Amino acid sequence: MAHSAPRSRRPAGQTRELMLQVAIERVRAEGLLLDYANIELEDLIRAAGVPRSTVFRIWPDRVAFVADLVRALFEADPGFDTGIDDATRDLLRRSVAANPEAMRTVEGRQAGLREAVRVTVAHNMVVVEETIAWRAYRTMSAALASGDAVPGGGEIRELLSELEGRYLDRMAEIYRALNDAFGLRMREGLTERDLAVAVMAMIEGMSDHSRISPSMAGAPRVVSLGPEAPDEWHLAGIAVYGIYTAFTQRMDT
Repeated sequence: MAHSAPRSRRPAGQTRELMLQVAIERVRAEGLLLDYANIELEDLIRAAGVPRSTVFRIWPDRVAFVADLVRALFEADPGFDTGIDDATRDLLRRSVAANPEAMRTVEGRQAGLREAVRVTVAHNMVVVEETIAWRAYRTMSAALASGDAVPGGGEIRELLSELEGRYLDRMAEIYRALNDAFGLRMREGLTERDLAVAVMAMIEGMSDHSRISPSMAGAPRVVSLGPEAPDEWHLAGIAVYGIYTAFTQRMDT
């Protein structure tokens, strides 16, 4: 990456932006390695063409930089502020609004929920695998869970916990709106955030398994989960539907 301005004249804000931009490009191309071996500050400084002294005033060490990098990856992700990406959210909206007449009956709402889950989960499983923020999150959380020494483990765990909490809050809002649309409520003792935690854990596990055995996890299953004719379901969609129906009940029960 070529930069024309002299290093000594770059303000701290521009230096920060350039360093993160170079690092994001590298993570997009290579992923984030468990020990952050491909995120070396000296190397990134040369690639970004920024003053070394300014970089180390902003980030005293690599761990501080990685924490900022991971936050930048999530905050740049188009689905982070809303819980899901725009395309998945649009699919969800269209599924809910597809048959307003059917939504007037209990059976119609139940069928609508099944269709909403079927189409959105299948799409979201593909999107998740293409998201660099998600891949970085999985790499770092796997490293922390392994028990191996992770650079800045305590700080990174705190950061991931914060980002995960923000994501779960947004997903809880989505589930709250879905419950209202489909005439559902959470079972006593459970909350929409509990539902978000359970679904996220299942998606994480299914995503991990799909990398090991893509054909087993990703091959569509032709099933009927209600009185409708059989249709193609992603295995994750069947699991999400099972979780959703276990965690919720009809408003009139």
